[in-house]
Amino acid sequence: MYTHLIFDLDGTLLDTIDDICFAINKALKECGYDYQYDRESTKALVGDGADMLLHRALRDKGYDAQAFAQLKPIYMEYYRIHQVERAHPFEGLKETLQQLKAKGIRLSCVTNKPDALAHTILDMHFGEGFFDFVLGAKEGLPVKPNPASTYACMEEVGVPKELCLYVGDSHVDIATGHNAGLPVALCLWGYEVDYAPIQGDAEYLLSTPEDLLRLA
Repeated sequence: MYTHLIFDLDGTLLDTIDDICFAINKALKECGYDYQYDRESTKALVGDGADMLLHRALRDKGYDAQAFAQLKPIYMEYYRIHQVERAHPFEGLKETLQQLKAKGIRLSCVTNKPDALAHTILDMHFGEGFFDFVLGAKEGLPVKPNPASTYACMEEVGVPKELCLYVGDSHVDIATGHNAGLPVALCLWGYEVDYAPIQGDAEYLLSTPEDLLRLA
């Protein structure tokens, strides 16, 4: 049915939440804050890029420019160093993608994770060149749900739009796919705090990675 699948990264391809949680807690402690996040509460911080994650993590000081400027470089350095320590593909995901590739399906990743970090972590877990195209957050490129990065992906890979499917785990991904004019497959194993209100907004629901095989 679809010959080009465009994936989100965090919560869709890889379970990265423990490394994000570790980095944000280390950065908050170093900056003098007396609160921390656990795995579940960290999920509510992610989805809109690193800047928004940090604004949310700062709580009542979220849009204090000085607090943000202090926290961001510390968090980014902790995450750069530690992002591959606990992260791993979701169960069955890598095997499913290998089956899709064997069928000739094109696979891409469009993420709000910083571009260099996205390439590093995907190369580590899937192998260099596994994805046809990877694009993360870059200076001057609006973050998802703006469709700019998804448009760039489709243009680069060259598969007709009607054969492309966006695959993600959150309301941000549903908006991203629809803003780009694409149907969306919603992964129910990801980081959305409550899937019930958004399930009806996606064209397809995926309970397990193997469900992708019926769409391609």
